[in-house]
Amino acid sequence: MASILRKNGRYHVQIRKNGYPSVTKTFIHLKTAKKRASGVETDMERQRYCPIPETILLGGLLYRYETEILPSHQSHQVEGYRLKQLSQHFSSLKLTELTSQEVAKYRDIRLKTISPASLKRELTILSRVLTVASSDWGISVPDNPVKMITLPKADKARARRLEAGEEQRLLVGANDQLQRIMTLTLETGMRRGEILNVKKSHIDLTIKTLFLPCTKTNDPRTPLSSAAIASLREQMRASQRHSTSVIELTETPLFTYTQEVYREPF
Repeated sequence: MASILRKNGRYHVQIRKNGYPSVTKTFIHLKTAKKRASGVETDMERQRYCPIPETILLGGLLYRYETEILPSHQSHQVEGYRLKQLSQHFSSLKLTELTSQEVAKYRDIRLKTISPASLKRELTILSRVLTVASSDWGISVPDNPVKMITLPKADKARARRLEAGEEQRLLVGANDQLQRIMTLTLETGMRRGEILNVKKSHIDLTIKTLFLPCTKTNDPRTPLSSAAIASLREQMRASQRHSTSVIELTETPLFTYTQEVYREPF
């Protein structure tokens, strides 16, 4: 039977049932305390209750996800960056201490430096880590706190096009390789990850198309304009020492030097 006591402005839940260790938890809101108590009692009645291990740190779950799950994802480099941001805040936190208040605190801190859309991507990863831990790793986790907090509306989809003179300003400020990447982007509409994964075997200059084995669109073949072909030819000549890759960069250094080159806003 669950008992709920109010002390120092908080609600202390204690649940005792034969065959289970005593469960004690503190909540800020009475509604949350009642919901948690009801959920635990129901699980005990169904013999499905599994206590959350006190020794598991969230940092360990984030690391395991990074090493076991992340490498199979297409966007593993970008997701890895987001995982590092999560680790800086949550790594020393016990799984039993992960509450909606902790996630809300993270939300408020991150919104000072990133957009709502970027925040949602980070919290989606945190939510996914908890789901994988519960479903695949056999770890009992608390109710997903990410789903309990409010999030600001994401920015509207961007449909901005370059204005007169902006393409020239972009190209003038870039080195030769970045110029070729930009030209290919503008001519094909390809995403950053798609461009960086182009192989020489993907290019068919006879029919002027580029094969994209991993793309979010339904058509894996992209037509190539004369400017796009010229950029690809120049880039292949510049990267002749590589057997398969066309572009010598990965996403991390591309992030770095594009930010260094373009410090002035358009």
